[in-house]
Amino acid sequence: MNNPYSAYVKNMDNIETKEELLVKVFEEILSLLNIAVYSIEKGDVKTKAENLTKVTDALAILKASLDRENGGEIAENLDKLYDFCMEELLKANMTDDISKIKDVIDILTPIYEGFKGALENIRK
Repeated sequence: MNNPYSAYVKNMDNIETKEELLVKVFEEILSLLNIAVYSIEKGDVKTKAENLTKVTDALAILKASLDRENGGEIAENLDKLYDFCMEELLKANMTDDISKIKDVIDILTPIYEGFKGALENIRK
């Protein structure tokens, strides 16, 4: 079995810009959310809690890093979405409610896709 931390460090070495980092963060968030869903289905409370905590922490960092001066309405809306997602994940963690996690996935996926599309445009 490969060491996940080694793979993470290797991938981090390949990130050159803050835009690439943002896309990687969203990919990791979505992956952790899917692992949390699977963990609930399998009754693995520890893994579920660990992954939801990691996602909540990542969302808090994304929220804190928003450029409210230059981001205008987009930053304000992301701020509200991140708050909502964190609240839903806290509830999901307490109640093992998979639907709340899937709702967060449904909210964050289009944001991820938008950032990924923007990164692709920057690369062109």
